[in-house]
Amino acid sequence: MKNIIIPVDFSKYSEFALKTASKLAKKHKTKLILVHMLEMPTGYSDHDSNYGKTLVFLIKYAEKKMEAFLKKEYLEGVTIKVIIKHFTLFQEVGNLAAEQDASLIVMGSHGISEHNDTFLGSNTEKVVRSSPIPVLIVKEEVESVDFEKSVFVSDFKMESIEAYKKAQMFYKTLGIKPTLLFINKPDGGFVSTNEMKARFENFLMKADGNLDNLSNFDNYDDYTVAAGVKYYANENNISLISVATHGKSSLSKFFNKSISLDIANKSTRPVLTVLI
Repeated sequence: MKNIIIPVDFSKYSEFALKTASKLAKKHKTKLILVHMLEMPTGYSDHDSNYGKTLVFLIKYAEKKMEAFLKKEYLEGVTIKVIIKHFTLFQEVGNLAAEQDASLIVMGSHGISEHNDTFLGSNTEKVVRSSPIPVLIVKEEVESVDFEKSVFVSDFKMESIEAYKKAQMFYKTLGIKPTLLFINKPDGGFVSTNEMKARFENFLMKADGNLDNLSNFDNYDDYTVAAGVKYYANENNISLISVATHGKSSLSKFFNKSISLDIANKSTRPVLTVLI
């Protein structure tokens, strides 16, 4: 695994992400890169006479907060780099990850019932929809990063192959083989058993060049993808849910109404999103 990016706002959710990332860093001997997005107070512009002084003050203040934030025993032995950015859009976090030779972004979020966290909603969505590398979203402390019981959710159409390959690189690093999960639903997405088998086989031949993972496929019937993923994960004690997402465009008909973000918001389990 290459370097890991963690966007930080100093909340407890950022610490959930930091703890998770530190476990991955120790296990895979990689570096953590913490990024804090500095925002100027409303009403300031770079033409303001006090702009420079205010910017310097905010940077120094953020540096002190970061220094205190990093005083954690669990970070002992972990190599850490800190980046404080201003005028950086959350859409650019993925580009920053590429510049820093990172293979994963870990973000903290509190879920759909609260509305004050920096990373819930629009900012999380901006990163998820623009990052060329996988984004791992966590909402509570993760006991283990082995993720032995993982699931990759997809419609397994050709457009999802690149996302599948990106996710496979992550799985191989962790040494796991996820269940490849298809949610069969009645409202325009129903697929017969024969059609499903043919789609799975065609997908694997195009993606892997073989059918070695055919036995890892599973399907679950439900009225919506989100509900199906939730109940499947609960019944099978899944430790990591992975889902493909389209970028600026809407998700496929299978992933109607941004289902990847819906899953990430509603699930208490870690969710890995991979851009198609």
